Parts: sequence; structure tokens; C-alpha cells
Amino acid sequence: MRTFVSVAAGLLLAGSAFAQDVLKVSPATNKLLVDNQYVRVLESTFRPGAKEPMHTHPAGWYYVTRAGTLKVTYASGKVETWTPKVGEQAWMEGEEAHTAENVGKTTLQFILVEVKAAPTKTPN
Repeated sequence: MRTFVSVAAGLLLAGSAFAQDVLKVSPATNKLLVDNQYVRVLESTFRPGAKEPMHTHPAGWYYVTRAGTLKVTYASGKVETWTPKVGEQAWMEGEEAHTAENVGKTTLQFILVEVKAAPTKTPN
């Protein structure tokens, strides 16, 4: 029983480590632009070689202001390379825990709008 409790506690701690806020774990690559009850807007800047530790993102929208190459490694082991162009933008669903590293030779920069809540208008 003691082993099960130790393993369960370890998994709980590991899970909470995976759910880290990117602004807290990587202030060097993220600048807070707006934070209110509806959205949080970040400017993310990855100079060549810059890395972010394990973190997550809620659903939101991004807009790329400087092109580059980012290696994204998910907690599940999946690895992707993201090579956006200037002006690329898209909606993204919430992401599983991942790390990010600029593996290119240029600085990658994008604006990230993380959605907290969206108000609805009720009829009068």
C-alpha cells in the first residue's frame, strides 16, 4: 500500500508540474501585454537557442510577427517542428503540457491571446 501511495503522490506532483503557467516558468520569453477577466495577451519572443520548460496553454489565438523555427516536445513524447511565417495566425485549442525551443537561426516572435472567458450578450 505504501508503494501505491508513493506512486500516486508522485504522479499527482508530476501532473501539477506539467500544468505550469508559461508566464511563471519562462518570463524571459514571455511579456504580459493584457490581463483581464476575459483574456491574457502575451508577446512571446524566442531568440535562437531560447527554451521554455514544461507548460500548458488554454485555447486561444496567435499572430506571428517574426518568423522562425520552434521545436515543441509534448509530455506524451510527441515532437513537432513549427516553422510559421510572418502574418500567420490561427485559433488553437488548449495544448497538453510541452516544452519549446528555438532551434533556428532567427528570433521567432508571436502574440498569443489566451481566452479565459467570453461574455455573451443577453436580449433586453
